[in-house]
Amino acid sequence: MHFKMLFFKIGWVKFKECREFLISKRFSLKMKGMVYRSCVTSVLLYGSETWCLRENEMVILRRTERAMVRAMCGTKLMEKKRTEDLMEMLRLKETVVQMAKADGVRCYGHVLRRNDGHVLRKALQFEVKGKRKRGRTKKTWKMQVEKESKSVGLENKPNPLRA
Repeated sequence: MHFKMLFFKIGWVKFKECREFLISKRFSLKMKGMVYRSCVTSVLLYGSETWCLRENEMVILRRTERAMVRAMCGTKLMEKKRTEDLMEMLRLKETVVQMAKADGVRCYGHVLRRNDGHVLRKALQFEVKGKRKRGRTKKTWKMQVEKESKSVGLENKPNPLRA
């Protein structure tokens, strides 16, 4: 089992620990959303700054979050309510996948602000020497984060204050 899948399972464990509060009808949806965001989401996204999310992992993460949101709102799939509407009722502004991508971009920014001699900066620029396997090169964390930063509109410009 891949380590990211472990965090998804631990996220379900945390959700079940908070089940009495999160599924109860006695508490407001706003309060449930706050507890979910602080308790469950933090477990689901633990270490996500360094994840290189594959498409199937994003699907699993989305499915996990949707199931939890539906359980908190007390709706069934047969009711055909949109997840976006349910998240709005819980006052959840962004999905777990969006948060994971944002965490990666934030971490990338921290690494770029390090001095050139710092170990993290060296690791980011490290190239493996030798012959690689056939086929497409594996997607690296750096490649994914740079793509995400460009899609958001961030650029990798040198900071004039650091020169």
